[in-house]
Amino acid sequence: MKTLKTLALSALVFAGAIQASAQTVIRIVASNGDRTATQTAISNLLDSGWKFQGINGSTTSSGSLATATGANFGAWNGAYGGNPVIIKVSYSGALAGIAAVAGNLDQRFVATDGTGSGAVANPLTSSTPSDYEIAKADFGFSTNFQSTSPFNGTFQGVTYSTVVEEIVGVSPLGFYASPGFPGSPVNPHGAGYEFGSYKPNITTQIAQLLYTTGSVSLAQLTGDYTVNGGDPTDHRLYRVYAIGRNTDAGQRFGAYTEIGLGTTTNVTVWFPSVSGATTTSGITYGGTVTSHQLWPVSQQPGTFAVPLGSGGYNSGANLAAALTVTLGSAAYKGQYVDENSQTQELYPNAVGGYYIGYVTPGDATNRVLGGNGVVPSASRGVALRYNGVELTDENVRNGTYTAWLYNRILKPQTGLTGAKLTFANALRDRIRDVDAPSGGGLFNNESFLVKRFTDGGLVVPK
Repeated sequence: MKTLKTLALSALVFAGAIQASAQTVIRIVASNGDRTATQTAISNLLDSGWKFQGINGSTTSSGSLATATGANFGAWNGAYGGNPVIIKVSYSGALAGIAAVAGNLDQRFVATDGTGSGAVANPLTSSTPSDYEIAKADFGFSTNFQSTSPFNGTFQGVTYSTVVEEIVGVSPLGFYASPGFPGSPVNPHGAGYEFGSYKPNITTQIAQLLYTTGSVSLAQLTGDYTVNGGDPTDHRLYRVYAIGRNTDAGQRFGAYTEIGLGTTTNVTVWFPSVSGATTTSGITYGGTVTSHQLWPVSQQPGTFAVPLGSGGYNSGANLAAALTVTLGSAAYKGQYVDENSQTQELYPNAVGGYYIGYVTPGDATNRVLGGNGVVPSASRGVALRYNGVELTDENVRNGTYTAWLYNRILKPQTGLTGAKLTFANALRDRIRDVDAPSGGGLFNNESFLVKRFTDGGLVVPK
């Protein structure tokens, strides 16, 4: 016969189980371009006292929000409107978000409930089952139209349903070059460039050529074909190499549709090996590229595979780090080992080189351009104009700068109900009306004077 003490203890355990089971778990899969605004909005919607734990560490409502806004994977633990919630986020890519919601596919999320301390392992790359949980997303966010993606109808044996897409903001997309690119503050090419005779720029045609061939000469970007008999200031002796994102990234398809390559053209990008990089406050920068190779198939995280050279980084933060490096001679000369195990060079006369890649201002401002002072000047990359137009909020809003994407929430046609639907709609409204500018985004309101109907499509007046 149970004692009164035992019965009381059993009642407490039972009550605790009921309380734990009443905690709503919401799972979100989204793009990197939606990360900062979405994380900021979640922090503002949750009641005071929330906790967060992710791959960058842990924080609380009284701590640094940057730990959460910089984390691609993590979990929030708190209350929304007095009701306990756990919100698990996976910013694994815009295409991943579409596939997860439209295909109702299993996804990896962090195992933590958000209350732990310190950093957790990346659930997408970890081989330890205890580091992650497998579950389906309740809803998502994407910087691509579903029509841009291959996840319509039946693709690779999976049937994808049409999702509800609601625009919550606009994400500009910029092209950036690694340190020392002509026109930058650290400039080996002469005072004429520093003082305005050349503005760093990339055109649609040069971008097409760069991403289909993998490399162009610096002279093709600067227009400087001066013959100096091998003088190191001759821009023809510098090589520019392409770097990019993987197949789960909305930025990949936003960039490639913008420059006219579409969504199915294979590109040619490089995979650097970097020595001497530094990590400060969660930002990795600097170092020297000791060698690089066409992006290997074995290093292609993504929902669908692409051939050698056509992969890319699994996050904007990782790509941004590659835009702060210095290319060593083996890299800029394009060294490789041939079928006879002999070292060859694609460009034996090269005297220097740079990377060009594309990221959102949310990743570029601090990680590439050193806006928060973490990245020292010698490691800061260079913002490029696109077709001669500078990336500014005003130029995006008025349509003169055309490299941008819509941010949108993705909801299944059926199945999202109750507290989860209520939170999804509250999150949509909070981003759309308040937090869209977080991380460099823009409101899609009356001040945004243009529109487009597909990724990379014509920009027309509203």
